[in-house]
Amino acid sequence: MPAVFNLILAVVVCLFLGGAAVAAAKRPSGAWHYYHFDGSRFVAGLAADGKRAVAVRDGVRPVAALPGARIEAVALPAGTGAVAGICYLQSAGGTLTGGAGYLAAPAMRLPISSGANVVTTVQTDDQGYFSAVLPAGRYVVGEGPLARDVRIDSDQTSLIALRVGKRMVD
Repeated sequence: MPAVFNLILAVVVCLFLGGAAVAAAKRPSGAWHYYHFDGSRFVAGLAADGKRAVAVRDGVRPVAALPGARIEAVALPAGTGAVAGICYLQSAGGTLTGGAGYLAAPAMRLPISSGANVVTTVQTDDQGYFSAVLPAGRYVVGEGPLARDVRIDSDQTSLIALRVGKRMVD
């Protein structure tokens, strides 16, 4: 009798573990992580004021979206990563009035270079956000004094904020 009980117990355990493995295989490969721009840099989480945030996920193209928006995952090609960011004009902080105010820099064209060669050019959207998919490596986004160095790793997204101006006061 104990041998039959052990056999039944072994079958039940195998069925349970098999069901758990099937459930794990059906789970999404990763969750979206949100980063919002606070006026000077990207910060983890959604903005309290409901502004756009950049949704990132390993191996997937980043998306600048409003909270609650439906996001479609578009896989990155093999050996590539992404850069996403915002171009902005500083309108507060420092000697300006207190706060973390900024104005978006829409329709701004940004060259992305590797060495002396321009690899691609992106344009910011109406809220100043941009993204590009690039082979893994080191790049310069923008040009002149506004340029920023960025490292692109395979299947990863790098976030950058480009301050392209400052509202002058006084």
